[in-house]
Amino acid sequence: MHGSVYTSPEIFRREMETIFKKGWVYVAHESEVSEPGDYLTRMIGTEPVVVARGRDGVVRVLLNRCTHRANKLCTAEKGNANSFRCPYHGWTFANNGDLQGVPMREAYGDAFDSLRKELALAQAPRVDSYGGFIFASLSPEGITLREHLGGATRAIDRLLNLSPTRKIDLRANWMKHLHHANWKMVVENNVDGYHALFTHASVYDAIRPAKVSHVPSKVEVLVRDIGDGHSEIDYSDEYRKLDEEFVWYGRIPRAKLAKYVADLEAAYGPEQAHNALVVGPPHTLIWPNLFLAEMNVMFVEPQAPDRTIAWTTAVLIPGQDELNERTLRRAEGAMGPAGFLIADDGEIGMRNQAGLAAQSPEWLELSRGVSDDIVDETGIINRDKSAETPQRGFYARWAAVVGGKA
Repeated sequence: MHGSVYTSPEIFRREMETIFKKGWVYVAHESEVSEPGDYLTRMIGTEPVVVARGRDGVVRVLLNRCTHRANKLCTAEKGNANSFRCPYHGWTFANNGDLQGVPMREAYGDAFDSLRKELALAQAPRVDSYGGFIFASLSPEGITLREHLGGATRAIDRLLNLSPTRKIDLRANWMKHLHHANWKMVVENNVDGYHALFTHASVYDAIRPAKVSHVPSKVEVLVRDIGDGHSEIDYSDEYRKLDEEFVWYGRIPRAKLAKYVADLEAAYGPEQAHNALVVGPPHTLIWPNLFLAEMNVMFVEPQAPDRTIAWTTAVLIPGQDELNERTLRRAEGAMGPAGFLIADDGEIGMRNQAGLAAQSPEWLELSRGVSDDIVDETGIINRDKSAETPQRGFYARWAAVVGGKA
């Protein structure tokens, strides 16, 4: 990759127009807007939106801009409301986007009523979900969400298989981390199997007794370019070889989570429950902005070529209080402001961005393991965890969408 891909304001602008404005982008989870009136404020690229469930039960993604004089309509991060009132001139909009009320309307004349539909809030023309994950597209045309996700649906299914109801809950509240780095650095790093032993040396020293080895030559762990920009690090072969439940969860004895195990077995049967508890959750990047990080979820909010906000939260399983309490503590240890993982990654991203100020050499090297890539029915895989196969897949998609040489 050329260094300007991470630093150029023009390339950043093109990304916002081509990736975030024309394609499918993750915006929210259904658990966050489960009741009529529930809403969230989020971003699609650099455009502010409100994700709201109307009285009719439909989830809409409204552009967060009053149609009168462009005031940002809603500033609360989340809430429940049937309408939104602009603080500038008092225009009021229903949570389905309709213009409801205009103070002193008579000053606009009789023709104003014919403009009411035109003055409704703009909204994303396409909104769809898979497994509770809501995506939106600001373009009225394009491929379906299912086509966009492609093989990445397997990762979502893998996560849902850990829930007796096949539902998860993302209402544990979001931690937000400001990264002084390009958004692509944040997401591509999440599926980089090469850096862990170095960037995260302290955490692996601390948890070594409870985890499989992270030396690539000692484990059956592969990296995968799923296709269409999606990619992952997949530990499932190693976990199946061990055939031990909860290796991915610190090897906790099943007796300590007896209710959860019993509910999972009641839902799927002992064999399928055992397989889910052995294989565990995914470690998968879903193009362009969603990361399923075991029992955490992250999505990124690009703000500038060198500024990104990473939102992270724990994955909770409905009705499993004991499991959820442990998951929250683990999320704090990994993704919290004093956590072992995201703080390291934030510093590395900042150092990467700072290093790009030195403009020679011009190109970044992403060829590790290229001669050992194998094509199979799941995508392009490499059985060396340290191979840069996921990054090559990500930037192949990037080049196809944004255009130009990659």
